[in-house]
Amino acid sequence: MSAQALFGRLVKEVADQLAGYGFERDKMIFRRASPEGDVLIIEFQASDCSSRVEKVFYVNVALVLAPKWERDRLRYRLPESARPREMHGLWRRRIGFSGFSGGDQWRVTDEASAAEVSALIRRRLDETLPVLLPALDRDVLWGDPPDFLSSAGWMARGWVLAERGPSEELEALLFSEPTTGEFSSVARKAIWEWATNRGSRDREGSR
Repeated sequence: MSAQALFGRLVKEVADQLAGYGFERDKMIFRRASPEGDVLIIEFQASDCSSRVEKVFYVNVALVLAPKWERDRLRYRLPESARPREMHGLWRRRIGFSGFSGGDQWRVTDEASAAEVSALIRRRLDETLPVLLPALDRDVLWGDPPDFLSSAGWMARGWVLAERGPSEELEALLFSEPTTGEFSSVARKAIWEWATNRGSRDREGSR
């Protein structure tokens, strides 16, 4: 069996596992959505290092919040039918050999390596999904965002607050409380503009 065929079988095994967690498959992307439209994504990404005899890939995971996705979709003029991908995540990581990693590559060359990699990926998913899935609960995000979000926790809470329009609570979160992250200033501006625009739309709709 070719490396590509072995990889396809591996993805099918993971798909069966993720179906048990409520994920829907879209080729190499798996999504589970909350009633509010937030989405947890698991995505297989092929590497350019792949060859005819070796399949090299990553397993990406992302959390996409509905208000940020709506803003991104409109900003980039994507159709309403478009669905979020890993790149649209507020928070993004990779499933590696020992949990979340910066770039562990998975490699499949033969039956033995495919079986070993498949078992390890599925074990990692069983370990991490119970940690990730609570982020699809808005009550969790309204309170203290999960620890795994780390420095992105304030952004998650900000986007959720922004759905209600501008408020003193949101303004304090964005501009009074300390925030961290390479893109914190950009994120603060985007969240506040979205909240302001949301408030304007709601007022116009009530006339």
